[in-house]
Amino acid sequence: MAEAVGGPAERAPAAGPLAVDYLLAAYLAATGVLAALSGGGGAVVAVVHGVALAVLSRLARLPLPSGAVLQFFRMVYPLALTPLLYLELATLNQLHVTGYFDQVVQNWEEWLFGVQLSVVAAERFRLLWLSEMLHLGYFSYYFLIPAACIGAYVVRGPRALERVAFTTALAFFVCYLCFAVFPVAGPRYDFPTITGPPSDGFLFALVHQILEGGSSKGTAFPSSHVAATVSAWLAAGRETRRVFWIMAPFAVSLTVGTVYGRFHYGIDATAGLLIAAAAFAVTPWLMGRLEDGPADVVRVG
Repeated sequence: MAEAVGGPAERAPAAGPLAVDYLLAAYLAATGVLAALSGGGGAVVAVVHGVALAVLSRLARLPLPSGAVLQFFRMVYPLALTPLLYLELATLNQLHVTGYFDQVVQNWEEWLFGVQLSVVAAERFRLLWLSEMLHLGYFSYYFLIPAACIGAYVVRGPRALERVAFTTALAFFVCYLCFAVFPVAGPRYDFPTITGPPSDGFLFALVHQILEGGSSKGTAFPSSHVAATVSAWLAAGRETRRVFWIMAPFAVSLTVGTVYGRFHYGIDATAGLLIAAAAFAVTPWLMGRLEDGPADVVRVG
């Protein structure tokens, strides 16, 4: 793993827009234009995004808060907004497209793996303990990203936190843009629900209940669960090996669990891994460009 160099490079700027501000602004602008071009109901989304951009342009110029809690939220607020942005995707992805591209993705799955992984996984491995472990991994999504951010902030400070937040937000927004123009419902809409021993556990029931109550249809490819979690894991690992190894079993089980539980196709998870790796690789350079300064310096430890 690479470890960030300490010292002045770890200090956040005292004022002015941060790289995460530019990243959020770019996403809001792109999806706002997409919505505006559709007319009709998309006009409402475009107006909301326009107002959000105006507010963001003012808030981004405020001095960095001095208190630890406020400073933390100043760095991670784009991640805090992702649940709201996720909810609008079910509407946004039907503005220009009617229906979903599951058949296309299923064909890719067959070509790449030779089978529908989301179907055969739970059928070949009908084990309650395995199902519960993988559903625990999937459920860990809700605390892994906050844990990565907190770990980076505690160990390396606000600048490291911004790097983790930027990497994770970049992965999220790339996935969200894909959802907006290429909606895929996912295997749980097309294939039978898992039955038998894998479905008898508490965590299986909990995860499926959560998804039934708060999932946006059309957001399967690529897997944002995998992309965001793995990018946060890798980014936190660049700051501290300890957080990397603590998160490792959860990140791996989440990636496998997305397919085993029929939440995503195998190719969804694969694409999510590629986006996470790309976000991790490009973050130092892209942050440097957005801030009009050198990219963060790292050394191999």
